[in-house]
Amino acid sequence: MSMSERDKEIEKEAMKIFEEWPRTKIIFGKNTLKETGKYAKEFGENALIVIGGGSVKKFGYLNELTNSLESEGIVHSLYEGVEPNPPKATVEDIAETFNGNTYDITVAIGGGSTMDAAKAALILTGTGNKDINKYFGVNKVSAELDRISPCICIPTTSGTSSEITRYSNVTLPEKGVKKLISDIAIHPHYAIVDPTLTMSCPQDLTLTVGLDTMTHSMEGYLNRVQDEGNEDINKRALMSLELVFRWLKVAVKEPKNYTARKMMAIASVLGGTVIGGKRFKGTAGPHMNSFSWAETIAHGKATGIMMPYYIAYYGKNDTVMKKLEPIAEMLGVEKGEKIGLNVAQAMLNWYDEMEFPTKISDLEGWKSEYKDKAIEDAAENTMKLEAMPNPVQLDKVEETIGPILEAAIDGELSKLE
Repeated sequence: MSMSERDKEIEKEAMKIFEEWPRTKIIFGKNTLKETGKYAKEFGENALIVIGGGSVKKFGYLNELTNSLESEGIVHSLYEGVEPNPPKATVEDIAETFNGNTYDITVAIGGGSTMDAAKAALILTGTGNKDINKYFGVNKVSAELDRISPCICIPTTSGTSSEITRYSNVTLPEKGVKKLISDIAIHPHYAIVDPTLTMSCPQDLTLTVGLDTMTHSMEGYLNRVQDEGNEDINKRALMSLELVFRWLKVAVKEPKNYTARKMMAIASVLGGTVIGGKRFKGTAGPHMNSFSWAETIAHGKATGIMMPYYIAYYGKNDTVMKKLEPIAEMLGVEKGEKIGLNVAQAMLNWYDEMEFPTKISDLEGWKSEYKDKAIEDAAENTMKLEAMPNPVQLDKVEETIGPILEAAIDGELSKLE
């Protein structure tokens, strides 16, 4: 599939947004990984590199990175083994490693977990604290730290947007739940977004992180309680969604298609500007539920599968119905009173085309007790409940969230009519 004139228009506008983006300098384009040393040199000559499993070694990305650093006279050490959904212990171990030397710069290369873990660890190295627990929540870091020490994030997937966001997700294994840190103090200093790094992503991971991008942009856009003064954020969200609906399926089916990878990388960074800047629009229901299931279900899969069912619920709201109109146009479905259901069904049909499940109970890792766990956890998540297009009061959680979960478990949108 070739780029349309609309694709070219979005790409041009996105590049302008990236060039002017505050706080995190975004370096976007093919082979930009090789330029890392030039940017790292701004901060000093000693780097700690943080990676996850072996993929960055296997595909040669780590070697490219170290060559770039060495070409600028930067010495480096390696911390490897960051797990998916990084646990608290790993974050604290990275911090201890950092404190054992005099590092000028941290370079995290990998998926969202690797970047999240590095960002969280730099909170501890900056504050001198050894326990990350006290920073869960909103703006807890800024009370002690203006900004984490110099950090460059290099994503090898297109989905999490951690390379430019104010977020770090840390898992508490003993509770089987993720906890969120939200603070502008953890914005990375540079994001080097090289779409060629994502061409090695397997099909399942491509789809998982692509749905993560979609839910970032969709949840942020539909968050009507933060609409005032954020028209630019809504515009970026719609640009991101256009690209995802047009290019994710291509990236899944044709993993070596550079154009598809580039457009999904653009969509992912745009999604990050929606949910993670100094001004941002928060996520709600799907993200809230995903945190409850982090023990066994990948974040993008959980949020992705829940999104259509939340849209069917949200779509009963007059304001949301209006907001869904451009989404309906993207998906080619009828508007009117049933626009929420129509958009939701079109999304499920799109999932079918990508061979992705359309009900949460078909996902590997689903447990019957997860419904009750999601309801219990939701009752403690005021921030997400208030960010919903139809804000939910704490004493109404079960009667509101319960039916959405039941519809998603059974795969029956009709339960939300």
